[in-house]
Amino acid sequence: MKNEAKLLLHILRRKRIKRKELEELLDVTPSTMTYLIDKLKDYLDIEEETSGVGKPPQFLMISKNAWRILSIAVGREKIRAVVYNGHGEEQESYVQRVRGEHLSSEVINELLLSILEKFYDYDALGIAFSGLVMDEKVHSKILKLDGYDPVRGLRLKSRGVPYVVISDVEAIAAYESKTTGKDRVFVLNYGTGLGACYYEHHALFTRDEFKNIPFGHLYAGGNEKCYCGNVGCLETVASDYVAVKNYLKREISFVEFIENEERFVDELRAVRSMYKSNLKKYDQLHEQIFDYLSMFIGNTAILLGVDEITLYGEGVSEHFSSKLQARVRERFGRDFVKLRHGTVNDAVERGVSLEAAIVLVKTRFAK
Repeated sequence: MKNEAKLLLHILRRKRIKRKELEELLDVTPSTMTYLIDKLKDYLDIEEETSGVGKPPQFLMISKNAWRILSIAVGREKIRAVVYNGHGEEQESYVQRVRGEHLSSEVINELLLSILEKFYDYDALGIAFSGLVMDEKVHSKILKLDGYDPVRGLRLKSRGVPYVVISDVEAIAAYESKTTGKDRVFVLNYGTGLGACYYEHHALFTRDEFKNIPFGHLYAGGNEKCYCGNVGCLETVASDYVAVKNYLKREISFVEFIENEERFVDELRAVRSMYKSNLKKYDQLHEQIFDYLSMFIGNTAILLGVDEITLYGEGVSEHFSSKLQARVRERFGRDFVKLRHGTVNDAVERGVSLEAAIVLVKTRFAK
């Protein structure tokens, strides 16, 4: 791999890095670094930090105009497309609401094709799907995609730009790792379903390892049938479904709830925001959810050896996170894992854009 690629990848991970440190990381002389910086002048910004004595240290960053990345997040409620510049600033965006009749490979593919036609000027493309992505094939019960092939369906290989296809929770994990600098990240995406990803940054120039964990389909007990075909999945006893069912005070089939989510929009909005107006009732509606999640989250932290878990999703708030943290502490008798509320609304879009930028750099400068 060329030094140009190594230099850009280091900055992508660190955001802002001293020139002197880069020289050491790449094992190059100051004159070679000057040559590399000059060669990459269209991709880099340089800042000098004011110092009292001697030559001020230089810091290198990705330039605003280095590239334009088109990121698309495909979820149950909406498809959102965003173009980011080199600084991660939003340049253009478009939102397509997803309804029940859209849930099939054919219709999702048509929606994505129409969205792609709205954007012309971009250097790389990243698409993140709600569900599981294996070998660039999408398996998503909530989107009703069974082996959907976006590479073929969207003709990605003939679009003339590098691309990446990952899951939404992988994108969140990538965002968390690259913005916190942590080499090991575990994220939980909580809402109408439960998704999780364990992310390890092994080495800068190899593919980072994503481990999708079917968290919502771990066995938790009960008689409720899940859309996956199993009975007693964690999602059936510890998701927004439970809060809505408690709120309505009537039985709802979990499969019915997932397949007709748009019918419960008002109830979902009510149970998710109730902590603002009626904290006691909110906690009562979520009591069972906290009980189950605290056990499974604590066990997962012990199993993976992580000391922090970041919570994302429509059903998560600061109160939800702190209440769950307290329940983990109560259940295990000590503080051994920190639960943090991920507050970045476009973490999926930003995460997949960072992965697409990495693919772009490797494509342009790897050989």
